Formats: sequence, C-alpha cells, structure tokens
Amino acid sequence: MPQTNEPIAEVISSSITGVVAQCLMSQDKDRMPETLKPRFGSFLRIRTGGNVDVLSIVHNVITGSPDSIHQPWALGLSREQLREEQPHIFSLLRTEVHAVVVGYIDRGEVYQHLPPIPPEVHDFVYPASHEEIRKVTLGFDFLRLVATVTTVPQDELAAASIREAYKANGEEYSFLVEAGQALSHIFKNDFDRLVTILRKIRPISSLRS
Repeated sequence: MPQTNEPIAEVISSSITGVVAQCLMSQDKDRMPETLKPRFGSFLRIRTGGNVDVLSIVHNVITGSPDSIHQPWALGLSREQLREEQPHIFSLLRTEVHAVVVGYIDRGEVYQHLPPIPPEVHDFVYPASHEEIRKVTLGFDFLRLVATVTTVPQDELAAASIREAYKANGEEYSFLVEAGQALSHIFKNDFDRLVTILRKIRPISSLRS
C-alpha cells in the first residue's frame, strides 16, 4: 500500500492485542465508490489522541454486508457492468481489517511489545511508514506476537509480514538472512514449519536462479 497522510480505516473494536477497523470509502477517478484495502501482512499505525500510537499487522480483510438485511447475491455481471448498471451496490458493502498489535510508539520511541493501553474506538488507521516498520521489526521480536494469531495460518502471516518488512528495508538481502536466523530460534522445535516459512520469504530473483 502506498504511503499516505490520509487515514484508510477507522477503529470499530479494539483490545490490547488486536483491533478491528472499518475501511473508509472514497471515490475513484470516475467518482465511483472505492475502498482502499491494506495488504495481508502489511503494517498499520493507529493514531490515538494521547502520547501512545499503536503499530499492528493485518491478518485478515473481510468484505460483506454491514447488516443482515442487505445481503449480496450473485448477479452474473462483470465489475464494469456493475459500475454502470448498479453502482449503489458498492456503497452497501463494508470492509473490515483485522490486525494484531505488535508494538507502539511513545513520544517518538518505538517499542516491540504490547501497548499500555489499547486504541480507542473511532481512532484513525494509517499505513505505517518505512521508518516505523524498520524500527518495530528490528530484532524480530514482533514475530512472537504474530505467532499468537489463530484465525489464519500463522506460517502465511509470518512470511507475509517479513516480506512487507523486507520492502521497507530497501529489499536488502541481509534483512532476510537475519529474519531466517530469528525464525530458526522461534521454530527450533518445528523444522518443517521453519522450512515452509523460509521458502515463502525467498526473494523472487533467487527462485528464478
């Protein structure tokens, strides 16, 4: 997701360990409803009204009806046809982002553990900056918090978050080496799982060689 100073979502449920946020709707170049969805494994910053901002990682993105009355159904139309014939349909959908908390920022300092307080409902959510991602992933302690997620495959989430952090670190191969070393300690008793994650974080260039 591109860096932006505009919020992409708003918190609708929160705890010390995780948040649920509703994606904000905007308009595309044709003035049609559009929802900017964060990537699986990407890093978010939740700006609160106090000194502590919360950093989290996306582990699920769910789009559906906001209530039990306006349920979507298959219409057999392409997205372009839907935009032309029934554009209101997109306004009836809600996208929720589920994210696990992996750190926080207090007076400019980044910490890789759970925050002292959770975000408030209606706090705004932004993509984390590359600098924030680099700081919260330094040392890879964040992977232990990622491993607490049980609603999606943990291997996929760990690999996705490392790939996102790899981009924020300028795609330096040394970052992946350090990530592999950290994973070897975390999953030292589960070799098969370790190998699976390592395969998923290999850069594309190495897969082609």
